[in-house]
Amino acid sequence: MPDSQDPKQVNNNDLRNSQFGGGLINAGTVNAGQIGGDIYNIHLSEEAGSGNSVQSQSQRQRSLSEKDSLEKAYTLQSQKVANLRTALVIETDVSRKFQYEHQLQVEETTLNELGDKLDAIEQQLQASNFPQSKKEEKQEQLQKELEQERGKLKDEKEIFISYAWGGDSETYVDRLDAVLQSKGIAIIRDKRDLGYKGLIKAFMEKIGHGKCVIAVISDKYLKSPNCMFELVQIAKNGDFYDRIFPIVLPDVQIYKPIERIKYIKYWEEQIKELDEAMKGVSAANLQGFREEIDLYTEIRHTIAELTNLLKDMNTLTPDIHNESDFHELSKAIAQRLDE
Repeated sequence: MPDSQDPKQVNNNDLRNSQFGGGLINAGTVNAGQIGGDIYNIHLSEEAGSGNSVQSQSQRQRSLSEKDSLEKAYTLQSQKVANLRTALVIETDVSRKFQYEHQLQVEETTLNELGDKLDAIEQQLQASNFPQSKKEEKQEQLQKELEQERGKLKDEKEIFISYAWGGDSETYVDRLDAVLQSKGIAIIRDKRDLGYKGLIKAFMEKIGHGKCVIAVISDKYLKSPNCMFELVQIAKNGDFYDRIFPIVLPDVQIYKPIERIKYIKYWEEQIKELDEAMKGVSAANLQGFREEIDLYTEIRHTIAELTNLLKDMNTLTPDIHNESDFHELSKAIAQRLDE
């Protein structure tokens, strides 16, 4: 999946006295609150907030100065957070890991606060450049809310399919897709609906919110980071049982405890392998890898519960679905859409 990067984050700063594998990052190294004055005390102009008056030149200069201070603080704080994340990955001592995790939470909170303040002052400056009447603002807000409600209504009727590309899994999905389309059931499928240069992670997150998600579970599916990301997202968004419509292929081994444990071990090995590889790379070149190892860890923590839920559902066999032209599946989906 694509790695997302915060456009405000810059990673070419050096945090002095940073310590990895033997001590905490020196939290006092970056004193964001003292860059360019007291950046935590931002005075937003009531004139700009109303959108009816042009901000005075002196107030605008002050806002620009505050924005500059915030951007510098955000850059340094972002680097501190990045270094802490790297330290957490390479640290092996349990007690130090716990300390890093606690400090990381504190520093991420500070980073988020800086980001919120920077967004606020940018909005203030934009308001001063493009003043609008309260009536116009209200109309725009109402239009936006209307579009959001239309979007929600559309999403409620969408039917997604989650599966692993290639092999028997995709062959089965091709048949499933064709039959349901012939019955007038439109399925949203990545290869057809994502489009060239579409954002894969955003599409997978949308699947996670779907009211109906057909999940064709294969052995490859349970070992795929992208497929498991979709399954975890479905679970995280609630009503897992009501929203998922699984078909379990014959190569999946989840019906005995010893078989489900093999999948846990698989993800533990993936975490260990990636962790070891990261230790051999400079910390400056690890952007994005932290997110990957976090995903693997989340999959490891949830796969036991998810596979236990799947094995407890009467999903029918793939052959039964195929021979009946997916009658039971179609009926279950129609009932769900009518709720």
